[in-house]
Amino acid sequence: MKATILVVEDDRDSTDMLREMFRMADYEIESADTADGAIAAMTQRRYGAALLDLTVTGATTSELIERLQGVPERPPIVIFSARTPDDLRLAAEKLSAAAVLQKPASMATLLATIKRVLRPAS
Repeated sequence: MKATILVVEDDRDSTDMLREMFRMADYEIESADTADGAIAAMTQRRYGAALLDLTVTGATTSELIERLQGVPERPPIVIFSARTPDDLRLAAEKLSAAAVLQKPASMATLLATIKRVLRPAS
């Protein structure tokens, strides 16, 4: 069974590129482009991992983090954002993120990171 990754990103071109990259690596992909969509997706479904941009429509970064902290059994989160290293570190601590990647990152780094943090499909 293929692992499903939730991509939380509000830039359509970035989402399309990530979708294609993960499909080529044999992952299933779902995406959310708003804070509400991300919370709803993580609440309703189990994912192998979530790739999370900290800047999405519908919430500030701190609001998004606070809302995600309330999601039970959330997937391992890989923060993938262009924010400053300090912002990324703080967000990672608050979310107990499995990994942090600063944009831009190579496809090889992104895929290796997802593979490392992925929880088994259920």
